[in-house]
Amino acid sequence: MSRPDATLTGILGARARFTPHHPAFRLLADGTSHRVASWTYRDLKRYSDAVAARLRSQGHSGDRVVLAGQPGLRFVAGLMGILQAGATAVPAFPPTNRRAVARLRSILADCVPGAILADSRHERRFAGMAAGGERAPRLIPLDDEPLSKAAGSHVPAAPDGPVRPTDTALIQYSSGSTGDPKGVELTHANLMSNCHAIGRHIGAEDDRVGLTWLPPYHDMGLIGTIMLALHGGWPLLMMTPEHFVQQPARWLQAITEHRVTITVAPNFAFQLCADTVDEEDLAGVDLSSLRHVFCGSEPIVLDTLNAFRERFAARGYREETLIPCYGLAEATLLVTAKAPGTPLSVEWVDREELSRGRVVGAEGDSVPLVGCGRAPEGHELLVVDPDSGRVLADGEIGEVWVHGPGVAAGYHRKPDPTRSTFAATPAGRAGQRRYLRTGDLGYLRDGELFVTGRMSGLLVVAGRNLYPQDIERTVDRAHRSVHRSVAFGYRGASEEQIVVVAEVRDSRRTRVELDALRGSLLAAVAAEHGVRPAGAHLVRVGTIPLTTSGKIRRAAAREAYREGTLGGDLVPCDLAPCDLAGEPGHER
Repeated sequence: MSRPDATLTGILGARARFTPHHPAFRLLADGTSHRVASWTYRDLKRYSDAVAARLRSQGHSGDRVVLAGQPGLRFVAGLMGILQAGATAVPAFPPTNRRAVARLRSILADCVPGAILADSRHERRFAGMAAGGERAPRLIPLDDEPLSKAAGSHVPAAPDGPVRPTDTALIQYSSGSTGDPKGVELTHANLMSNCHAIGRHIGAEDDRVGLTWLPPYHDMGLIGTIMLALHGGWPLLMMTPEHFVQQPARWLQAITEHRVTITVAPNFAFQLCADTVDEEDLAGVDLSSLRHVFCGSEPIVLDTLNAFRERFAARGYREETLIPCYGLAEATLLVTAKAPGTPLSVEWVDREELSRGRVVGAEGDSVPLVGCGRAPEGHELLVVDPDSGRVLADGEIGEVWVHGPGVAAGYHRKPDPTRSTFAATPAGRAGQRRYLRTGDLGYLRDGELFVTGRMSGLLVVAGRNLYPQDIERTVDRAHRSVHRSVAFGYRGASEEQIVVVAEVRDSRRTRVELDALRGSLLAAVAAEHGVRPAGAHLVRVGTIPLTTSGKIRRAAAREAYREGTLGGDLVPCDLAPCDLAGEPGHER
């Protein structure tokens, strides 16, 4: 029998017994401190016990159960109830829009769940979704009145005993998966090992208070906030992603009002705050309580970090609290992170040499790379030539490989991708330990990881390796009206070409203004990278497809561009629509 503290369900049981009245999770119901719902560990245990009892009574112990509730307290209770019942949780976005419905359908078809936990208002949409050609799985409403009443009374412990660390706890689908989703199977031991690693990294603090607005449907929002807070025993304040995006200042205001010490966000959130938060929204804002600010989930941009520091230093923000990190679902979450309280590690490398796969220091035409720290104790990081399998030396760019207790068991029902991704062996080390191939490119410097790009996203033009995020950064800085951009490769008549799509603020412009803007973007890319994109497609804000964590979905943007379904075209306010389809490299 496993120890009670060997799984998160055991930890919740212990906290409900020994610190029942300690605050566990709080929800800013309207994104502000005016409406705060709060649960203690006893509250959470009672509601999760009620969920577990319902699942067991309906025969779902051991099943896969999709969790598609709204972010909040009942989502956390649903998660823990699934785990307590010995079932496997499958987090998924609620079916609130067309894209979410399509993604959910693909997840249901892949994992074939026995039940769905969600809000009752989505019952009709779920009723029309069949899993694997069968009838739709049973919907158990998280806001069901009998469930709420059961949560207010004592629920007997599970008759089928505690869950085991080796059991599959979670199937985590990648945030961009749609047509052919890959679900990463994570055991209870995987989850615990990652929480242990992050906990050791940040140390123990009696007054720690966390804050998250991240969607709880992917690894950073689920494991890096909800599970980590439960594991560490400190209260977590929650708000919905919509409340943050509508008014980014709410994040900063909540930090101030609740004296938050730890929070996490992707790179785009720091840029959004630096660009859009008005001075009147900063009245009384004080960020001096922050001690750990994790930044991850996409390339970390030095310009963004500098802009955030310059904007909010006067409000108590200290850059040494920032922790750039790197991780992925296949490794549960965290792979590397900067040591708390230390300066940022930045290397300026020659842009031309980087495009050829080499790291050479430079002071002239250079690009900054932000270090993402080192792997935690018990984990090993290698940089390997993806073609030969040869382990590379410090400063050589290759694929990042990972070994450690956080590496997942594999992909759900996908044996071939599991073997090729999770069972890699470096050249000359046959029969030794196996590694996870991340698909990410980077290099090591004295044990610290510097991520340079994604293998599948490399743009090879005229024999040069160009990273799309570098081109996007150039476009984003080329004109103040550019909100966001995406760059991807496009096969022209004889060779690979680059296409840029840019979202433009203040879209009411004349044809002359649009042509001038397009020309300035093309010229900026040509000047900085030595190549001229085949086209610059100008669209309205909100057109570029994003993942649930805010990362750009380059493959989806490229496919929509190729098929002519990207939409969002800017139309001159004084003339007929632009014939953007006539640009070089664009197929009708």
